[in-house]
This record gives sequence, structure tokens and C-alpha cells, in this order.
Amino acid sequence: MASDPALKARQTSYQDTVINYISKEGGHVIALTDDQAFSTQLRLTLAKELGLSAPGQFTALTDPRHLPGELRNLLQRHPAPLLFLERSIGGQDLSFLVGQIKQAYTALKIIILTSEVQRDRLMLLHEVGADNFIAKPVSMNTLIEKMAFTIKPQGKLGQAIDLAKGLLERKEYTQALAASRKILEIKPGSAAAYLVMGDAHRGLAEYDLAREAYEAAAAAADLYLAPLQRLAEMYEHLGDRENQLRYLQKLDHISPLNVNRKVSLGEVHLALGNTEQAEDFFDRALVQMNREAVEGLSALSGRIAGVYAERDPLKAEKFLRNSLDVKGKYLSKSDLALFNQLGISLRKQGRWQDAITEYKRAVRIAPEDANLYYNMGMAFAEGQDFLQAKANLLKALDMDPDLYRASVTIAYNYGAVFLQSREKQRAAQFFQAALDMEPGHAGARRGLERSMM
Repeated sequence: MASDPALKARQTSYQDTVINYISKEGGHVIALTDDQAFSTQLRLTLAKELGLSAPGQFTALTDPRHLPGELRNLLQRHPAPLLFLERSIGGQDLSFLVGQIKQAYTALKIIILTSEVQRDRLMLLHEVGADNFIAKPVSMNTLIEKMAFTIKPQGKLGQAIDLAKGLLERKEYTQALAASRKILEIKPGSAAAYLVMGDAHRGLAEYDLAREAYEAAAAAADLYLAPLQRLAEMYEHLGDRENQLRYLQKLDHISPLNVNRKVSLGEVHLALGNTEQAEDFFDRALVQMNREAVEGLSALSGRIAGVYAERDPLKAEKFLRNSLDVKGKYLSKSDLALFNQLGISLRKQGRWQDAITEYKRAVRIAPEDANLYYNMGMAFAEGQDFLQAKANLLKALDMDPDLYRASVTIAYNYGAVFLQSREKQRAAQFFQAALDMEPGHAGARRGLERSMM
């Protein structure tokens, strides 16, 4: 309990930062997301938890096309808006938008919303201008903390770094060097301090000292892209192609989804006379662009299929197959939801055997996914093949022993299959689990009674 007061004090500090940003500094929060639940959560957090409910403090958007106009209007009144940006909306990856709006509106702060934590994708978004990330779902306290850290550095270290960056922006390089040494007194080995130091030495044309500082910054933080980017830029400025190539390659290893960097690598190789390597990087850039286009098309087809899911399973099947066909050789574990949706659409049409065929395709991609085996088991059950149904349900339990506790429906289905397989004692356990979750579940009640006969 000793740490509770300190925790509460920090949370109060985060709240104060957000409140001051909006109520005293004229800040504004924008959410560009099609996730209505998150948009509502953010609105309630601002209004109820922070007391920020006055008109003109929060804007919710669902269409990316409306963002540029909204920003132009806002920046006349709010110097540095805070933008929550969904990584993907309607099958459209918005990574490209981050770089565009960050270049146009340098004071803008961007927090990326994502349901997945894909390291390569997050590294790319950080490179092109994202200031912070939120993996959904997120708690209210974490949401406030993320806003606070994005708006303003917290604590003495963050404030010292902010001061040093301000000196750099004003080209006061000697003072920035002194400020970077102050940062190192607060936190020895600080990557941010070495980065400021490198920028200051570079501004003074002290390139050897800049290189040493940037190298120290890179060594202090394994995935810190900024010092490597600075080194690549510095050697490009100096016309040193060999060293420029070296740091571009390091960047590409850490963040491999950056298409423009692959083109830059091709250009440098070509300048050095490495024609085969140049062509290889140009080819990789095209492959990456194709992959991103395929991801967008596939996600769009999947979204359309979702619209048809309940009202027209046949049309849903058409768009789901299109989504999977588009992905082709790029199919991965991230596409399991599409296979599951397709299987459900086929089962709604009574085509349980076709559903099993699709689940088996998916198993080849993700052989350890319990949900796939559960869905395959239910497809066999719909075909009255309870032996195979039970075998697949058991395999799912081997992978995830608590799967049947995920929902009352799953628990009930387990009970029904085991009852049909004449394993009454096991069936009773599943029916009881369903009743524990929903005491009034009539089907589970009847199933339990039959299991006791």
C-alpha cells in the first residue's frame, strides 16, 4: 500500500497536464476512428473524469477525407491539436496519412490506435511521425497517461529534454550542448541526451563529434531509430556513400517496411556501382508496395463481407473468398478471422463440409490455434459426425484448457457434443459451466438434466 499515494500523485499529475492543455492552452482532441466504443470512452474520459465537456474541445471523425479540412480549421484556433488516429479504417491502412499530416502540421501530436501490436508496423509509424501508441482495449487511467506523455514530457528528465530540443530549434547549439550534459547528470547514458549532443555538434559542423554522440545514442537504445537516421542524413550531406549505406542498412534491419528507404538503398548502391544490389532493393520496394495494396484490398473485401454476414451468407462468402484470394501468397495468421468468417458463412448455408475444408486450410497457416479446431468441431457436429466433432473439440481444449469458459455458447456447445457422444459426465461439467455463467440458460439446464439420467 506504500506505493499507492505515489501512484495517485502521478495520476493526478497526468490529469492536470491534460486539463491544462485543453482548458488553459487552447488544446483540442480529435479522434479519427470507426471504433465507436473507443470514441465514446475517450469522450467520457474527457467529460466525466477530467471535467472537459465544453463545446469545441473534442471532435470525432470516422472518415479520413474529413481530417485535412478539420485540421486547417482547428489550427486557426488551437496551436497543437492532439489526434487519436486509427491505424486502419474500412480496410484502408492510414500509415501514409501520418507522414503527410505531420509534415503539414508539425505541432500536431499523433497517438496511433491499434488492436494489434505488430513491431515492424509500429516502427514504421514511429518513423513517419507517430508520437505515441495505444493498443486497444485500454483502461481510462492508461488513456489519460498516454495523453499526458504525448502532450508534455513528465518529470524533470522530460522537461530537461524539452528545453534542450527548444535550444536546438533556435540553433543555439553551444547552449544545447550544455543542456545535453545536464540531461546526462539526471540520467547517465540517456539516449535522448546523446541525440541532442549529436544534433548540436552537427549544427556546429563538428561531424566527428556528432558521429560519436549519435553512435552513443544508438548504443543506449537498441530500437532507437533517430540517431541512425541522423547518421544516414549526415553522411548523405557529406557525400560519404559508404557510411550512408551502412546506416541505411541498419535502419532497414530494424524497420523493414519503409518503402522509401528501400528506394534510397537502391539509389546508394547504384551510385556505388552495385547494380545487382540496387535492383534487388528496387524490387523489394515494389513487393512491399504490392503487399500493402493487397492488405488494403483484402481488408476492404472482409469489411463488405461483414455487412452481408447476417442478411446474406452467400454474398458474404463471395467477398470473404475474394479477400482470401487477393492475399494469395501473403496469407498469414492475421487472416484467421477471415477463415473463421468464411466457415461460419458456409455453415449458415448448410455447407458444413466446405466449412471444414476452409478450416483445414487455415490450420496449415496456424496449426496451434484453438479456435480453429473448435469451429471445425462444430462444423462436424452440424454434419452429425460427433466422433470427429469431439476429437476436434478435445484438440482445442489441449491448446486452450479454458476455452469453454470464454462464453456461455461455447460451454453449451461442448456439453451438447459430449452428450451426443454419450459422455454424460463430461457433458454435465460443460453444461454446469454454462449455467455458472448464465443461470437462466434453458438449453444448458435441459442438457444438465439429460446428463444426469
